Amino acid sequence: MRIGKNLDGIWDFTFSESADFNQYPGKEKFENALAVPGCFDVMAPWFGKRGTGYFRRLVHTGGTVQLSLDGLGIEGEVYWDGKCVGTCPYAYMPEKFTFDAGGSGTHELVIAVSNRYNNVVFPFYDFYAFGGIFGSVTLEELPKDHLEWVRITTLDYKTGKIALKVRACRFFRKEQDLTIRIDGKAVKIVPFSGREQEYRLKVPAFKLWSAEEPNLHQLELLLKDDRLEETFGIRQIEVKGPKLLLNGKELRLFGYNRHESHPEFGAATPPALMAADLHMLKDQGGNFIRGSHYPQRESFLKLCDKMGVLVWEETLGWDVKPPELFSRGFLHRQIDQAHKLAAVHYNHPCIIIRGFMNETESQLPRVRSIIRSVYKAFREVDTTRPITFASNKYEKDVCMDLVDLVAMNPYPGWYDSNWDEVSGIHHIAPRLKQLAAAIPANKPYMISEIGASAIYGDHDPYKARWSEEYQAELAREVCRAVLNDPRYCGLCFWHFCDAKSYINGGRVLGYNDKGMLDRYRRPKLAWEAIRQEIKKQQRSNKKTTK
Repeated sequence: MRIGKNLDGIWDFTFSESADFNQYPGKEKFENALAVPGCFDVMAPWFGKRGTGYFRRLVHTGGTVQLSLDGLGIEGEVYWDGKCVGTCPYAYMPEKFTFDAGGSGTHELVIAVSNRYNNVVFPFYDFYAFGGIFGSVTLEELPKDHLEWVRITTLDYKTGKIALKVRACRFFRKEQDLTIRIDGKAVKIVPFSGREQEYRLKVPAFKLWSAEEPNLHQLELLLKDDRLEETFGIRQIEVKGPKLLLNGKELRLFGYNRHESHPEFGAATPPALMAADLHMLKDQGGNFIRGSHYPQRESFLKLCDKMGVLVWEETLGWDVKPPELFSRGFLHRQIDQAHKLAAVHYNHPCIIIRGFMNETESQLPRVRSIIRSVYKAFREVDTTRPITFASNKYEKDVCMDLVDLVAMNPYPGWYDSNWDEVSGIHHIAPRLKQLAAAIPANKPYMISEIGASAIYGDHDPYKARWSEEYQAELAREVCRAVLNDPRYCGLCFWHFCDAKSYINGGRVLGYNDKGMLDRYRRPKLAWEAIRQEIKKQQRSNKKTTK
């Protein structure tokens, strides 16, 4: 059977502004210590520095092992006893590496992490590129013959019918018994041969997963000496004309874009903070998080599974411009990310939308082939979830027909105001109405970003721009325009809380301050204004149903 080890804790650490991954510093150079998960560039003496951080610890193990990293940044390499056993080319992307650890005993694990900009993360991204190990590091000792993964698909939410796609580490010429257990009870014993098999069965005494009732089931697969476990939910997300459906019922999304960002933790936010964020969202009346603009942590998705928070998850590629956009390398990396992300988080019921290439140049006909290719890459792995991208090209967008759901990032009342206007609130309703008229009528449509900046604690009796009062009034007007209009399947404010961005690009204190909470999660006036608008809508809905 598998033996798991959680490697979180205190690791040896050293940092170099000049060294590359493979320039191993030597044992005597690890003069510092750092917690894993943790970001090195949020603290002295490495605050704001770009270079390579080396995390080192000793591990007692042996034989075939699988090392799992729940995201790091910006890129990394993994060394086992001085030998490279894996690379992490994409920031935030979870990675797993299976290798022979050698004989039973004490071994050296070094994870080299660079926070230098590369051809995936560019300096112009409007969110800070933290350096460090963002999520947990775990190691499993595996039996020689083991299962690599299982993908669980709901085939019929009405009957509890599911499909299991099971992959083993090698090709089995001789048939083996595969035992399928659900919620602790044996459901089937089926033959397994070859390397990959698919099975269909009904989950006994099943319960549906939804935002209101996030029921989860536990799957166990037993093959020879191995046991693989996965948690899953029975639910189906569908697009039917202009409607988004969950388990056959119309679904309307409300929530926020959210960055993994905190002044003290960087992108390595602890699960306690994640849980607090989600509880605030639910308490306000929300049900949705857009994971902007990169893969989400496993711990965050598990919380969303358990709490019934719906998630849009996307690959990393923020507003990339030509000529990089049209390079072969860019498309290859987008396709590779799509394949990886669709596979690694396949079984999370909370993920209902897959996205990519935020605010790409979708007004250009030449971009259509790129969008088709990335869409196809997601579909090659996952046929069950709607796929889209968030656009800021509005009526000029020529790619709306290529996605399952149209998502727009308009900012009326903020970026479209005249220089001498104290308020731009009057622009919101007409602009949103104008934009909605340009969206294909046969597709679901949502606002994937909208908002205004507010400096926490700045108050103005005239509700001038940058004040909490202005942001609150803008949020109210957006809610009034969108929440009661059935044309929209969702509203997602930009954004949940203030998050660190580039320091020298005009951002006050280096933070994107459009958050409805400040960087320490203290509510601005807009938070309560939105809560009140949600309550009004809920009361209105109750009267309508009566």
